[in-house]
Amino acid sequence: MSRNEGSDKRHSVIGNRIRSGETESAKFYSSSFENLFKVKVVVVGDVGVGKTCLATRFVKGTFEPAYELTIGAGFLCKAVELPDYTIIFQIWDTAGQERYRSLVSMYLRDAKAALLVYDVTDLNSYINVSEWLKQLRTYSPEDIKIILVAAKCDLSSAVHPTTANEYATKNEMLFMETSSKTGLNIDKLFTTLASIMNVRREADTDSELDQKKKNVLDITNSDSHTKQQCCSS
Repeated sequence: MSRNEGSDKRHSVIGNRIRSGETESAKFYSSSFENLFKVKVVVVGDVGVGKTCLATRFVKGTFEPAYELTIGAGFLCKAVELPDYTIIFQIWDTAGQERYRSLVSMYLRDAKAALLVYDVTDLNSYINVSEWLKQLRTYSPEDIKIILVAAKCDLSSAVHPTTANEYATKNEMLFMETSSKTGLNIDKLFTTLASIMNVRREADTDSELDQKKKNVLDITNSDSHTKQQCCSS
């Protein structure tokens, strides 16, 4: 095989994938770029509630309890194909540590959706939901879609789901119980999010379309992490 042929082959492989750095690349769906929409999703919540496990389960389809503690924010992406268009979820997995709280506001700018995650086994993580919600309301666009996510639902819960659901309804959020360990509602969480997004199908100019293609193919993971065990589900 010639050098040019090898290069062409590699480019062909890249052109048929949505790259996510070290994560497993998501399948590139056949929808045209004109029907392709990027949606920025920010995942917030206390440290150790299972944010990274949730995002990883959705993107890679695997459960990794020994995960890397997020520093700043991690980035993953995956496409969800709907009947008329495809949404590429650009998922920002933010750090829950107190010292990184000030950075969350930066990631919330121009976010279209947020997943507010708490650990059902940790009552404090649920109590802190109100503080996270306050930050979301302060720094996010007014039309942001928020889902309150109960994580680790395969374990004994310290928070009754009815209580959480009522809180979510009162604060104009959807509510969903999940388990990254069993896969409970992980895909449903994102398909639900896709169904409530107000994506507007506006015609692109040639230059905008070219940029959209470039952005899709150039998605990479540029964030560093430090290993630590803290996510059981």
